[in-house]
Amino acid sequence: MKHIENPDWYKLIKAFKAAEPPYKISTGLTIPFLIGAYELLGSPFRSVEDLILTILNSEIDKFPVIQKCHYIQKHVLMVEGKEICNKTYRKEVKFESPTGRNILFISSNSILLGKELPKVIWNLSTEYSDPIRKCEYSWSNAKGWKSFDEKEKEIIKSIK
Repeated sequence: MKHIENPDWYKLIKAFKAAEPPYKISTGLTIPFLIGAYELLGSPFRSVEDLILTILNSEIDKFPVIQKCHYIQKHVLMVEGKEICNKTYRKEVKFESPTGRNILFISSNSILLGKELPKVIWNLSTEYSDPIRKCEYSWSNAKGWKSFDEKEKEIIKSIK
């Protein structure tokens, strides 16, 4: 069986979950953060849609989930074990990849994003267009959207 390398978005989530406070995350990364990280890594996305489709079409050992983080009150991409998703998120909005090897779940606390993938993408694009346009990819509860600091850049670059 051929080994498939994990996509950068998954590596980023893992890297920030393993980071030391205050950079350690408990849930996931925001859409602007992922857009900015890919830009920093030299593989920029043209749009939020490209990012979401890349996530949906990835094959990993877990399922991606978009939910509203209770701590920062922003939508984040997280990963969850497939068994957990099949139990906990089975009644949630979900989108299956064309290959049938991945499912993107939308948590019920984000149900306002929509039940069709184009609507979810449009809502995320609209919600995060301003910070993305300003290249303010990182969220701080104290400062709001801001540019990456040097430590964030270091952690992002460490996945390569």
